[in-house]
Amino acid sequence: MRAQSKSAAIAACIAFAVLTMPLPAQTAASPSQTAATATFVPAGKPIDSPLNQQLEKIFPEIAQGYLDLNGNGKPDVTADLNETIPESRIKDGQLRSQDILDFIVANWRFISLDKLKAVQAAVKSAQGAIGELIAIDYASALDDAVSQRAEMGDSLYLTPEAYKEAMAKLGDIITAMATAYKKEGQKAESDFVSNRDALFAMLEKGYPLPEDIPPDERATLSTAMINTVMKEQKSSSVKTKNAIKALGKLGATESAPLLLGLVDSGDYQIEAITALGAISYKPALPVLAKIVKSSKDPEVGKAALRALGAIGGNESLDAILDLLKPANKTSLNKDFVLPIAQALSGIAQKGNADQRVQAALKDLAASDDPAVRKAAAAGMGAFATPASSDALLAVLSGDKDPAVRAQAVVALGRQKSDATVPALMKVLREKDLDPALAIATISALGDLPSGSQAVSILVDDLGDKTQGVREAAAAALVKLYPANSPLVSGAISRALLASQDEVFLGEGSALLAVLADQTSLPSLLTLLQKPFPEVKRNAAWAFYRIRSSSNQRVMDELQKLATSENETISVRVTAVRALGAIGYDSPQLNLWQTLSTIAQMRGDKYASLRYYAVQALGQVGSGRPQAIAALSRIATKDADVDLRKQAVMALRDMAAPDQKAEDALAASYSQAEDDELKVLILEALADMGSDKAPGLAGELLSGKASLALKRRAMGAISQSASEEAASALIDAARDAKLSDFAEALLEGYPSSLMSSFVQRRLRTETDKDAISVLESLDSHFAQ
Repeated sequence: MRAQSKSAAIAACIAFAVLTMPLPAQTAASPSQTAATATFVPAGKPIDSPLNQQLEKIFPEIAQGYLDLNGNGKPDVTADLNETIPESRIKDGQLRSQDILDFIVANWRFISLDKLKAVQAAVKSAQGAIGELIAIDYASALDDAVSQRAEMGDSLYLTPEAYKEAMAKLGDIITAMATAYKKEGQKAESDFVSNRDALFAMLEKGYPLPEDIPPDERATLSTAMINTVMKEQKSSSVKTKNAIKALGKLGATESAPLLLGLVDSGDYQIEAITALGAISYKPALPVLAKIVKSSKDPEVGKAALRALGAIGGNESLDAILDLLKPANKTSLNKDFVLPIAQALSGIAQKGNADQRVQAALKDLAASDDPAVRKAAAAGMGAFATPASSDALLAVLSGDKDPAVRAQAVVALGRQKSDATVPALMKVLREKDLDPALAIATISALGDLPSGSQAVSILVDDLGDKTQGVREAAAAALVKLYPANSPLVSGAISRALLASQDEVFLGEGSALLAVLADQTSLPSLLTLLQKPFPEVKRNAAWAFYRIRSSSNQRVMDELQKLATSENETISVRVTAVRALGAIGYDSPQLNLWQTLSTIAQMRGDKYASLRYYAVQALGQVGSGRPQAIAALSRIATKDADVDLRKQAVMALRDMAAPDQKAEDALAASYSQAEDDELKVLILEALADMGSDKAPGLAGELLSGKASLALKRRAMGAISQSASEEAASALIDAARDAKLSDFAEALLEGYPSSLMSSFVQRRLRTETDKDAISVLESLDSHFAQ
């Protein structure tokens, strides 16, 4: 088993976010889904302690029990982010500083660098016996969080949902600015200023600009940012810096002369230099090279180096390599070594194959600074040469820093060389392997065709104590499966049959469900006998996905699970869904009877079980009058409206003529609680071949039901090619929104029926929309 410190845990999370896929239980194929949104319920109030007081100064919202990770001024509880601070230690309705720090460490990506540094400082200066212990306990984790956040830059980190929301809002603001600029006038002036202020408010919080700004809006925005820099540089440094950053993000070449003038200004040097790099403004190269050599401020020099790397080209390369010449090395500021390595790495990854770059990166890979070695390794991966591979393998085998080794693995993976597989497998066999390094190595093997050599190791890693490692192993095996399905499926199955470890069995059975391999059926049957509910649920879900009815024992075992009161509701629901998906029944099984019994169970705890039993009954009960009768009873008499809807859908999908069921459905129509249920009844009657739908639908079609439901009702009515149906559709055509739809349906009716019907109806109809449809139909059938 691999040891894991708090520092390593953070590193594992970082790698996992980049390199792994979601757990099977979170995918679209999963039998259970979490709610998209939930109500914010604070876990508790912060206790009154000196450290908590310091943390509340940094995050005032802690007093309300949350951290504003999305930066939108409200507590968010969504499918991809919960800003509620949980009680991670003692469940007593109070938040301790350790609860808050656990939450900060887990969510460091969302927190700005300055706030993370403030937390770090507050923890390091914590007083008292307990405060000193907390400082020791969290020092390493916070150091890693600060370091990784610094590498990310100063942009606000957002979840996919929050990013989508923010980009939509920013897009609306920018569009409003461009529209106001085109209109001019007093109101346009006011609109422009208010939207510009709203834009800067979001930029100050760290929100990035959208990627897909239309050219005309981009031009207006660029001009607005140039104007801001010109007007505000002496009065508002914050607004000016954000405007400069925006110009770089926009790639606004027209702003380059202005930015170049700011390079000599002490207030905005770094921002201007960075923007020139983002714009790739080559005329700035001589100025940037001069700054690197002569600037007395290391931060300015480092910014110039990064800009040189961003601009690229031979002039940039010459300027950077000049710093590494033996004559200049002795006087080189040690703070410049890392940005030099990063710049050369960036140049290499942009496709510059200059051998001088490879040689320089190889030298930098021997630096005493792990960050420099890591940057050098990233750059060497861009050279698909034996020399580069050898250098990276040397880093992998000889470096002591896990992060550097992980970067070497990523670089080797980029080269796509199967020759690296033995070295990667050797890494995975190491004891106490750092989780982030393990994840990177596993992911690299998953991307290589010869990674199948490591299948047994990857299967073993499904039982690792670190969740990120387990997930990376599952993702790699999924990638290797298409070309090596017998090998992958067989290795997982054999290992599962030999294991009693709950974690491994859970991960392995979930993976078999994802793969849905027919050859795993015998193993899945055995897994149903394991004592762990999650393993049984995964195995049942695998049967749902495989959908093979060729094995009688599969049906027997699923039926046992579905009816056993000793199993969890989740297991029973999944078994029922599998039975329905397989869709097979026989006189020996009598599944329809089992499902009918389950569908009639009482109690809220059985609600989901009943729902899926009704669905499955529709899938396996076709042609059985008893199943139709059971569904008819539920569809017309059950107190649960959602269950009634599902029963009606089941009858609709079975499309089996049954007079008693038709009569019961028609009789229940007037008591149906909502319009959707009424439409489902109409559809079920139509699909059963009944002629009752047209006579029932009039009130719904003339009422306040949605357009979509009315169209569905009309579609059901149209299945009965009768005068009653045609009359109901013409009545519906009195609604202008439905007239074209009605006409299209009626054009498919027999001309022998419609010719006389249209003539008679034209003599009595008074509504202009209906008359228009009738006249069009008259012309159509005359032809």
